[in-house]
Amino acid sequence: MKNSKSIFWGGMLIIIGIFWLLRKLDIFFFQWDAILPYWPVLLILAGILLILTTKYTAARGLVGLLIVLAVFGGLTSRTGRVFDRHNDNWNFNWNDRDHDNDNDDDNDDDDEDDNDDDKDDDYEQDNNDKEQGYKKPVNNSYQYEMEDFIQKANFNLEGGAGSFTLKGNTDKLFEADTRSSVLGFLSNKSINKLTNSATISLKMEDGNVKLHKGELSNKAEIELNTKPVWTIDLGLGAGNGDFDLSNYKVETLKVSTGVADLDIRLGDKLDQSNVKIDAGVASIGLEIPKTVGCEIKLDGALNLTSFDDLEKINDKLYRSPGFDQSTKKIIINFDGGLSKVKIRRY
Repeated sequence: MKNSKSIFWGGMLIIIGIFWLLRKLDIFFFQWDAILPYWPVLLILAGILLILTTKYTAARGLVGLLIVLAVFGGLTSRTGRVFDRHNDNWNFNWNDRDHDNDNDDDNDDDDEDDNDDDKDDDYEQDNNDKEQGYKKPVNNSYQYEMEDFIQKANFNLEGGAGSFTLKGNTDKLFEADTRSSVLGFLSNKSINKLTNSATISLKMEDGNVKLHKGELSNKAEIELNTKPVWTIDLGLGAGNGDFDLSNYKVETLKVSTGVADLDIRLGDKLDQSNVKIDAGVASIGLEIPKTVGCEIKLDGALNLTSFDDLEKINDKLYRSPGFDQSTKKIIINFDGGLSKVKIRRY
């Protein structure tokens, strides 16, 4: 009897060859989009075979073949949703809806044309871009005035994928310049005079993201006022971020990211700052002043660490020398999947 490896590769070649031959001869035709979403059935069949037939080499080979086909079906089904075969464009659907109407993209383009001083000259080119599913870069600027009664402020960023910077000082409460090749950003502000506070949000628009010839540009440059005590929540799916918060009074910092490269610089403006970081596959660089005590608690199995001037208390806890006696402290809770975290003291 042939071993399972031979059965696996032989079966794979036979199946692929039969499918392509029947299709070339116009004898058998099927829609991949209708079949691929049901790839988990192959895993179920593989599990049944493992339970019922554990002694036969041929059965083990068939199990391996089913698993590989299931993985292929899952990847193809997912990437098939991303790649638009009818246009030379990539189509990412952030809302995970497979059949959104492309008319939303056309409506967005119409809104942009209303603000274009030279729309008559660009009319023909705009129509060509629309037919190809391409949108012009969306540039926006946001400013919110600083009011004397504001003592505390919240800033929430939902960045999706791209490049983000948060640094500098502004006389406004908040300023941002954004540029996107896909959808653009939305921002709003709310005021609560009872608590002398303000809340600002900046987020990427929801919808289908189309990349023209594989190009993605999604950037935001942000500045905050240094007077309020800030609670900052940074949410990034993928990309890179440069966040220099050393001039801000940051009471609470929350960072959530998937696949990203982030540099975060903290200051010593408050007696205590609390930092919570949730990272998937990321590289996080933290700069902490030597004038404050620093503590970091780690959670997660596969994190690479490099801590400057911190003492190991146990496998999951590190502290700077004299932490308990420090008048100012930064306490960090880090939860990472497969991440690299580095602390540098300055």
